[in-house]
Amino acid sequence: MTFREHCQRLDTEALLGHLRLDLRDDAKAVVMQLLAARGVTPATIEQVLADQAARDADAFAESERMASLGERMLAFGIDFAAWLLAAACLLGTRDGETAALPASSFEVLSWTYLLLRDAGPGLSPGKRLLGLRVVRASDEGPISLPSSILRNATHLIFILDALFILGERRRRLGDKLARTIVLRAAAIGAGIPPAACPPAQQNP
Repeated sequence: MTFREHCQRLDTEALLGHLRLDLRDDAKAVVMQLLAARGVTPATIEQVLADQAARDADAFAESERMASLGERMLAFGIDFAAWLLAAACLLGTRDGETAALPASSFEVLSWTYLLLRDAGPGLSPGKRLLGLRVVRASDEGPISLPSSILRNATHLIFILDALFILGERRRRLGDKLARTIVLRAAAIGAGIPPAACPPAQQNP
């Protein structure tokens, strides 16, 4: 089946969708001819292409605001290194001295930190160093203590949790359950329409 024959079997909406693809000039000419034969005006075609270009630009801008997979992995690595350092300082013994903190108490502190580290402005050293922040997906505000607990409790199923980060908006399972997203701190609020912002945040 030739490309023309394939296109002739498509409805008009699907044909317009083909124009959004990166077609070769000869293939694009075929689509344009078929659309013209169906009475689709050049103005309609231009509007479809302009709308798609605007959506692509918005999607790119949103992607630039989100923390990348590499940044999130590095932030987690920094947090883990900080935890190891704390463990060495608080649990280690030398010259017959007892540990500064009992293992059971350190475990409680570790879990408390893990579960609450993203609440408010965030306490994660990795995210702070890399300029990242966990915010509510709805309005990009600071997340609550319950949301932080729900978001981080999924680390118990780390592999399954991490697989979700490859999906929409790079949200792992914990993000989806807690309705959060990880953004670059400098870009927080940039994706919210002015009408949705408090009056003090709107441009004059």
